Amino acid sequence: MTIDIETSAAVGVAHPLDPLSREEISRAVAVLKEGPAAAESFRFISVELREPAKEDLRNGVQVAREADAVLVDRAAARSYEAVVNLETGTVDRWTQLAANVQPPFMLDEFAECEEACRKDPKVIEALAKRGLTDLDLVCFEPWSVGYFGEDAEGRRLMRALVFVRDEPDDSPYAHPIENFIVFYDLNAGEVVRLEDDQAIPVPSARGNYLPKYVGPARTDLKPIEITQPEGASFQVTGNHVQWADWSFRVGFTPREGLVLHQLKFRDQG
Repeated sequence: MTIDIETSAAVGVAHPLDPLSREEISRAVAVLKEGPAAAESFRFISVELREPAKEDLRNGVQVAREADAVLVDRAAARSYEAVVNLETGTVDRWTQLAANVQPPFMLDEFAECEEACRKDPKVIEALAKRGLTDLDLVCFEPWSVGYFGEDAEGRRLMRALVFVRDEPDDSPYAHPIENFIVFYDLNAGEVVRLEDDQAIPVPSARGNYLPKYVGPARTDLKPIEITQPEGASFQVTGNHVQWADWSFRVGFTPREGLVLHQLKFRDQG
């Protein structure tokens, strides 16, 4: 699929492996919103650099800057992958993923799941039966569900583990509510399952580490000072780092995190 829209000139970059700039990410999103992702129900999971082929880099071939995008249409309960050409402003590839495939969660989806669990009548009633009625002290921690069976196809599910605080600044992880898990469907916007098995007493021992609980920091350790009176031994130019005999390019991706490109060492130089 190729969709042409009116676009401005592509943003220049110093090197083909440099991560996408803020302008390039905005450009990729705009192209997709003008094309197949025009509906308000689309959410952008990630937009990152589509790395050029190694052979093209090695041979100095001029390649277009491209963006890989992952999206989810929550209304249709389907996910997509796209490739956007940032120089031509076109969607060069649009792929619908299998119904049982879900992209990573976004930060605001964690908050949505937590808030929905806190307000769900079934959850409130079940917690009350365990003697937990102050929902401000109950913590819902969303996680991925992993495999949930064939009946979960098309659902964007999270499972919330539940903890409780003794007071607002108390560490909730010392007080898990065992055998109590809430399953929430982000696409449907509802709690779809509540696992409420045998109630086990909530551990009372605390695990706090704030100064008001454990006292001030110790004072018997001598200070450490690290200085470089002749300056740094490395030089950073854009995303390129030159450090003694080492040379490499620094990048980041949503999945891998830190990525090192073109890592070189000058042996006996």
